Amino acid sequence: MLDVITRFMRDFGSRDAEARADLRLVSQIPGVISVQDLNPRQMSRVAGVVSAVTQSCSGYNPSLHITVADGTGEVHAQFLGRREISGIRPGALIVLEGRFCAHDGALKAHNPVYELIHTRDDHE
Repeated sequence: MLDVITRFMRDFGSRDAEARADLRLVSQIPGVISVQDLNPRQMSRVAGVVSAVTQSCSGYNPSLHITVADGTGEVHAQFLGRREISGIRPGALIVLEGRFCAHDGALKAHNPVYELIHTRDDHE
């Protein structure tokens, strides 16, 4: 039993360390600002980890909604006309560039330019 707990704590701790390393990586991308420094309604470039992905499948108007967190806050992006985008999944590192506006207390961009950041885990 103790071995299972030790292994769990080691694995959980390493994932936490990997997540912190991922956030440090995206914060060093040129031109990226932190979510906490984002000014609404201005063109901005932010980066972080995709923390949620949801689809809206309302017949003729599909859309993909994602939440991206950078450790200082989170932003939302909505991709109109898309049900999915290859590579965008929870845990993926991404850069978003667009005009983030306040909507229901959250910062949201419609159809931002995106760039997926590849990590060593993507190649395994």
